[in-house]
Amino acid sequence: MVIWTEKFATGSSQLDQQHRTLIDHINRLEEMLTITNPTREECEFMINLVDFLEDYADTHFKQEEQCMERFRCPSHERNKQAHSQFLAFFRNFKAHFQAEGFRREVLATLHDTVSQWIEAHILHLDTQLKPFIKG
Repeated sequence: MVIWTEKFATGSSQLDQQHRTLIDHINRLEEMLTITNPTREECEFMINLVDFLEDYADTHFKQEEQCMERFRCPSHERNKQAHSQFLAFFRNFKAHFQAEGFRREVLATLHDTVSQWIEAHILHLDTQLKPFIKG
């Protein structure tokens, strides 16, 4: 489980709120993975999560990249590259998910990858924006 703390703060309330929402969704997925016989609503949540992640990546990544560029954050290019790598992972995941359908192992891979990515990406790249927003 990923716990939001101030160490994730970027200095942008909008980006931070989007990060919190992402973390909440991924933590909810973790809870769902412990259920052996999910209800229809729980299955729908997991399917909708895939759509959420795709929409999130499209919207959030663009906003974050624009913010980094606007504040001349030196991590801007590395951030764009990391986003591109995540999008490539996600496209592969989505194709796999569509081909294999709802399987716990597939969703567990998504959870593990995204959880690790969230912590590494936000803590090492996104937080580098903070001094430039404050300054």
